[in-house]
Amino acid sequence: MESHHLKSILGVLGLVLAVLIGPPAFAHEDRAPTGSWEGVARSSTVSLPTLLTFGADGNLVESRRLYFPQSPLGPLLATLGHGEWRRSKNDRFEATIVLLYQGAPDHPTSPGVVIGKEKVRYQFQLIHGGEQLQGTILVEIHDTAGNIVFSGPGTIEATRIRLQSLP
Repeated sequence: MESHHLKSILGVLGLVLAVLIGPPAFAHEDRAPTGSWEGVARSSTVSLPTLLTFGADGNLVESRRLYFPQSPLGPLLATLGHGEWRRSKNDRFEATIVLLYQGAPDHPTSPGVVIGKEKVRYQFQLIHGGEQLQGTILVEIHDTAGNIVFSGPGTIEATRIRLQSLP
């Protein structure tokens, strides 16, 4: 009898806790960009395939091709972009990343030397049930003295990377 009564009490307590805690939050909720994305960033001069990973803690990492044979700073190599994101007004988000540039091996004056950095600012929203991201970007390329050598608007479009099981 005591065992049955104890099981009933534990069952009720479990139900109360589940209601108080609420449903589990998953990284792929439609209300946040948390997770990984594949897309294209376009500016007035280039269209770049990009991979974005938004952490639940507000961190952001962006990957793209590393070698740029033609840029305002000459041929260069780029690091990954690092930054942060946050929710802004009206179900929109904003983010900023920074990446470093060094002269590529074929750079005429600065091979292997840090020659500048790029800052990209994003404003975007989630669409299609949170499966796609679209928005605008502002790209600024700075030389090592901090002078802007390129500034221009662009767009970003991306789709969530979803698990695909093996057949």
